[in-house]
Amino acid sequence: MEFVQKLFQSDFMPHGHCYFWKPEILWLTVGGDALTAAAYYSIPLMLLYFARNRQDLAHKNVFFLFAAFILLCGTTHVLDIWTAWVPTYRLAGVVKMVTGLVSIATAAVLYRSIPTMLAIPSTVQLETANRQLKEEINEREKAQAELNLAKIELENRVQERTAQLFKANRDLEAEIEQRRKAQKALLEKNQDLVRINADLDSFVYLASHDLKSPVSNIEGLINALREEMEAPDGAVEPVLERLETSVQKINHTIQDLSDVSKIQRRPDNEIMEEIQFEKMLEDVLGSIQNMVQQSGVQIMTNFSRQPAVWFIPQHLQSILQNLLTNAIKYRSPERDAVVKISTEETAQYVVLAVEDNGIGIDLEKHEKKIFNLFKRLHDHVEGNGVGLYVIKRIIENYQGKIEVQSEVNGGSTFRVYFNKSNAAALVSNEITSQHAVASDAEPSADLQPAE
Repeated sequence: MEFVQKLFQSDFMPHGHCYFWKPEILWLTVGGDALTAAAYYSIPLMLLYFARNRQDLAHKNVFFLFAAFILLCGTTHVLDIWTAWVPTYRLAGVVKMVTGLVSIATAAVLYRSIPTMLAIPSTVQLETANRQLKEEINEREKAQAELNLAKIELENRVQERTAQLFKANRDLEAEIEQRRKAQKALLEKNQDLVRINADLDSFVYLASHDLKSPVSNIEGLINALREEMEAPDGAVEPVLERLETSVQKINHTIQDLSDVSKIQRRPDNEIMEEIQFEKMLEDVLGSIQNMVQQSGVQIMTNFSRQPAVWFIPQHLQSILQNLLTNAIKYRSPERDAVVKISTEETAQYVVLAVEDNGIGIDLEKHEKKIFNLFKRLHDHVEGNGVGLYVIKRIIENYQGKIEVQSEVNGGSTFRVYFNKSNAAALVSNEITSQHAVASDAEPSADLQPAE
């Protein structure tokens, strides 16, 4: 505290006494300090001016520290001149201490900045870099010129391509117009075909309906002829039998035409029912009882996995009857006929399977013809090739399908897939959920003989 109070006091002997106040020594020292102080004061000003006007200077803090350091050094020389006559050594000591601290700070900052300063390119390096930059500029100018040429060429190609696309667009428009005309003609043709198809359906229906009456009359005439002829001779009886056979064939053909006409399209007012397979099979067996008895076929059933299906009763009866009569007609003479009828359920379908041990089918030869209309694969039994066609059309009308597996003399298995979506449109959610629970259980049971 005392030191600070006496900071500006001159209670010591002036420094001039050290020179014995000899003018030549005193003024030589004072003159040297004055010149040094003048230089030290001018150098910081130049450094500050340089740092201020070079906005891109990377190490301005070093310049500022050097300016402060040199300015303080000049101040110490000014105080040396002052203390020659006025002995304020405390103030001179404080200035020298501040000068020392600033000098140390300047040295430390300069030391840390040396690596960065060394990295600053020299004049030679800058000239080399400038020369390389000029070369790169020349190369870029050449590349730019080439790019301009390529641009011009590309523009020419774009113009050519645009012309080609324009031409192609006109051609496409012409083709679209032609296709529109062709589509219009096709639509008109399709309408004609629909009309013709409807006319054909009507013709088939009317023909089958109108032929029934004459054929029935012929049958009645034959029966009346038999009654009138109490004892037909040996020449007439065979003729009557052949005539009856022909009439029966005409009846079958008329019935087949009627069936084909009915299943060509799905009627709008149909009503689906939940049909028990067991009950439907009983009805079918009742209608073909004579055929079953005469063939001696053994019919095994297993409806435990899926006892019922939602479908049109008359269509299901037609499917079952056609499959069963085919299995009986094409039985093998080498073994007792056995037909197995079973059902199961998948995620999308209720599946009806009819398996026999009959003569089988050569699928390699006939796989694509099995379901064709009026296509027969065997000629040793009576038939007209309508049954499987009817089944396929019926089941496809209801988004289902039919598949066959067979081998020659190894039997055949027909699987009919009834689409559940038909039932979903008619059955309540409660009934659907009950079916789902029943299908999850899937009780297994052995095949049992049909009653």
